[in-house]
Amino acid sequence: MTAGYDKLVVALKERLQAKILDAHGRETGFIRRLRTVGASDFVWAVVLSRFATGIPGFDRAREIFIQLSGTTIWPRPFQMRFKSAAAVDLLAAAFESAVKRWRGRRRIEHPLAKYFEDIVAIDSTIIQLNDRLRRVFPGHMQAASELKATLAISVFGLVPLFAQLTSRKIHDSKLFPALSKFRKGSLLLFDNAYAPYGKLHEIAEAGMYYVATMRIHGHAQILGVRRAPKHVRARVAASPDGVPLRDVLKSSARVRSIWDLDVTVHPRVGSYRQPIPMRLVIRPGQKHSYYYLTNIGENWGAEAIPELYRLRWQIELVNNELKQHLALESVPTKDPNAAQVFVWASLLALTVSRAVAVVLTPLRQLNGLAAKQSVRLTSRALRACLAAFVSRLAPRRSADPLLDAVCSQATRRGPPRADSFHRLIPLLPA
Repeated sequence: MTAGYDKLVVALKERLQAKILDAHGRETGFIRRLRTVGASDFVWAVVLSRFATGIPGFDRAREIFIQLSGTTIWPRPFQMRFKSAAAVDLLAAAFESAVKRWRGRRRIEHPLAKYFEDIVAIDSTIIQLNDRLRRVFPGHMQAASELKATLAISVFGLVPLFAQLTSRKIHDSKLFPALSKFRKGSLLLFDNAYAPYGKLHEIAEAGMYYVATMRIHGHAQILGVRRAPKHVRARVAASPDGVPLRDVLKSSARVRSIWDLDVTVHPRVGSYRQPIPMRLVIRPGQKHSYYYLTNIGENWGAEAIPELYRLRWQIELVNNELKQHLALESVPTKDPNAAQVFVWASLLALTVSRAVAVVLTPLRQLNGLAAKQSVRLTSRALRACLAAFVSRLAPRRSADPLLDAVCSQATRRGPPRADSFHRLIPLLPA
């Protein structure tokens, strides 16, 4: 490992610069009273506390704040800062500042980067809250109170690009990120909860690509066939206006080999009601068939579409990392604003983990299960080295042992495993 402390400090300050954090504090009204709690020190203290073991809360954040700022503050004044809407706005603005640069053009040396500007996975995770917050954040079924965090990441390095917090009751279809957050030419991956057909049309019109699962049949009309059984090809050839998918494939039926079709779908919600042409790939499975809608051209073989969609699993790894290593398994507060502050702090801790991972290993090499360094293990490594890591933001001591410890714990054990990143290589267009 060649990374040094100086490089680490620069990487972290680029994400959470003190001047920018203080400016956010003034804009949101966080810096108004109790000026002993500065915005930048407050953000760093709460973020670093999310790496702590157990259930880190107000007390652990206050300890780190005192260590960072050199200012002693009593527990209640410090705790009250969490309970303001301004603190929520401050952490949300800090997250936006931290991820904004990653949404720009990044150098990614991977064969897939030749075909897509970025590959973005979108999903949400549910966070359990205290039962007393049920009026503000009602839960689903047996859960009294829950919060939904919608997250978009780049699968190249599992870098966060977008996040928002909402009630669990809001449907995923209403939470799709603004397309302006992503670069033209990006590939977006998401499940069918995010995929009203009108949104797929918007993505294509914005010059982006998508692969999304389709609800079984989804009222698709077959217009053309590239791969399918003979009886399907004959049926479509005899019907110039198209054949409903449900007429040639029952919802309970399973395909025996991969199908590759040109279809149109008909939006039934939203303002856009015109038929939308797209590509449908149906893959056989052990228990049922899998349906994938995409606007990727036929220069990509049908086998590549399911493998591209499997890259969406990377965001499940991130959600698991947030809960296992960044304290989102439980949020220790009964105040709705404080709960959101802690969740935003965990999301910011994710950006800190990624900034450290990039110092340890170039981002372009942090792709897939065969990578030497695992970005998700970096959060666990920082958790184990929290005491030393906090001191790293002050005087420079023991920098190399700290980075060596993080690098060692983030190194994969055992032989590399093949994943979709590698299975896609022979499937790339000629």
